[in-house]
Amino acid sequence: MNYFKVLGILFGLAAFLKPFYMHLLPWDENSFIEKFYSEKRPPYIVVIALFGLALIALTWYLHFTLNIENSIYLTVLFSLTAVKALFLLLDYKKFQKTVAAMLRKDRGRGVILVDIAASVIGLVILIATLYLY
Repeated sequence: MNYFKVLGILFGLAAFLKPFYMHLLPWDENSFIEKFYSEKRPPYIVVIALFGLALIALTWYLHFTLNIENSIYLTVLFSLTAVKALFLLLDYKKFQKTVAAMLRKDRGRGVILVDIAASVIGLVILIATLYLY
């Protein structure tokens, strides 16, 4: 199985199932999000963001070296996650304030809407992956 098929399936499933594992399972997801993105940036945020950026760099490298048909689509879609990683590294305070505001307003309804949008994008990625590869 090629890298891009595995990436598309894992990335697509993680995004598609996000509303389920974040909101439908019986646990307090809002307090988890609040603790995970605490006011002071935890050290694991830097590690996760750097790992994500390294994975994006690997994806671009493999796109250019493996010559796999249609790999540009997943490469570009996966690269969009760099926006969040860069915010976590370069402007964490603004990101954290945005998340905290979303959690306070309408009992976290904004977070649910973001997760639903992520789910739709994940479904598109899954369908595209299964169709293209």
